[in-house]
Amino acid sequence: MIILILLVSVPLAVYLLTPSDAKRIRKLVRQGGDAVARKDLQAVMALVSYNYRDRYGFSYLYLKESLKRLFENYDSFEIDLKRLRVDVDSEAGTAEAKFLLKAVGIRDGDREYILGTEEVYESVFLTLKKERMKWMVVETYLPTREGLIF
Repeated sequence: MIILILLVSVPLAVYLLTPSDAKRIRKLVRQGGDAVARKDLQAVMALVSYNYRDRYGFSYLYLKESLKRLFENYDSFEIDLKRLRVDVDSEAGTAEAKFLLKAVGIRDGDREYILGTEEVYESVFLTLKKERMKWMVVETYLPTREGLIF
């Protein structure tokens, strides 16, 4: 009887205590925002796939160099992220995270909007792929720049 209870309860406990892919991706997005606010280039790039390529011409290395210059040009950053939604396609091993973002760079006490404006949030879509049992960002899309709002 005890063995039967263990056989049923252990897999159930593992299932209930293991975070879902959507939760892992939400955590990844928030970690990325926190890493930018801390100006931690290594932590940001740890979330990006070496296979990263987007429609704006950025590759992993180009993105890394661009962020490095951005971090050097500002004293600090404020990241305001809201309405995070995650869609996971488990069979394909891909996911999409959609959210609204305002990113403010602060230099010599002056605030400059990098993404979004004082009134408007920038829509951000991240495409993620599961690589070596870990979710990694493989593309970024900014539909607001094309007149689309999420």
